[in-house]
Amino acid sequence: MKLHERLAVLECSPVPTWVFDLDFFRQRWANKPALELWRAATPEELYARDYSDMSASTRARMRGYIEGFRSGRAAEEEWTLYPKGEPQTMKLFMTGVPLDDGRTGVLIQAFVKENAPSPDLVRSIEALRHTSVMVTLLDMEGTIVLQNPAAQHAFGVDAPFRARFSEEDVPDALLAAALAGEVFSLEAAVQTEAGERWHVIEARTLPDPATGNTVILVHHTDETARRGAERRAAEEGRLAEELRGTLALVERQKQEILALSAPVLEVSSRTIALPIIGALDPARAAELEGRILAAVSARGAERVILDLTGADALTAETAEQVARLGHAIRLLGAKPIATGITSKLARTLIHANVDLGGILLLRSLRDGIEAARRERT
Repeated sequence: MKLHERLAVLECSPVPTWVFDLDFFRQRWANKPALELWRAATPEELYARDYSDMSASTRARMRGYIEGFRSGRAAEEEWTLYPKGEPQTMKLFMTGVPLDDGRTGVLIQAFVKENAPSPDLVRSIEALRHTSVMVTLLDMEGTIVLQNPAAQHAFGVDAPFRARFSEEDVPDALLAAALAGEVFSLEAAVQTEAGERWHVIEARTLPDPATGNTVILVHHTDETARRGAERRAAEEGRLAEELRGTLALVERQKQEILALSAPVLEVSSRTIALPIIGALDPARAAELEGRILAAVSARGAERVILDLTGADALTAETAEQVARLGHAIRLLGAKPIATGITSKLARTLIHANVDLGGILLLRSLRDGIEAARRERT
């Protein structure tokens, strides 16, 4: 039988009754009092309305009902509906009903409350239903008395309270604090429908307004994003510290390598030599300049031999670095001598048009040492 045939007996009911399809957010059937309640002139007008703008908490609440309906349960709750945008508080009785395609719809019967609750109470109820804070009421033994839609969505409708926690001693500690009349507060790992999350949990006791018994109010706030951000910040800080240590080590190794590739040698009285091995780029030339000038001052050197025998092929740029070193040595009153000048290197120096005036250019290191000896004598 089709849905409208199965529900034909409710057509004449004075109680507003309709069927809601939660998958497509549409009304699938309604009797005449329901059309009047929803301010719809015809069934077709009502069925064409789109309710997909309902809040996430309302969807979670309805999904929870569907799961219960499949287990044969019904639901009874006060709702505030908004026919044509006008708020109306009523008592809803809900059960599951098979739709024509086999899915489960929600059969709803509404009873308008004669004595509507105060606006403040209605607002408080709606705030509890729509907040993202997960609120649960427990009896003093830890059994769930009530949970708002956010809690139902996070933990499931039927999951026991103890099943929420990754650590078994957390619910025991919470109940013990409640029995002692203390406020319980903790950040802990919890198991949710979306997997493990980190929640800040707070619990305190209060009288149940329905029974007068003492109950425990528990609320969870999800702090997973904050905790993740703090963990990432800590990890980034650790990596930054490691990087600084690595860079410092690289710099020390660089200085050690530079010292080994260009050691300052004392070849005779007041004569030092600097064998330059490898490339001579501006950065390395600046480092060599600092070391050779410090050595000239510290040792009272009068002659400095720059041996280019082991240097890479010099370009116009590196020829300028040699001239710069020679000029700096002369400013300290020492005589610069460049050795290891091959014919190819001589051509490079000529084509570079670099001013090497004041620098004695010789073929080999031996020639440089001999020239320094002659000057000394």
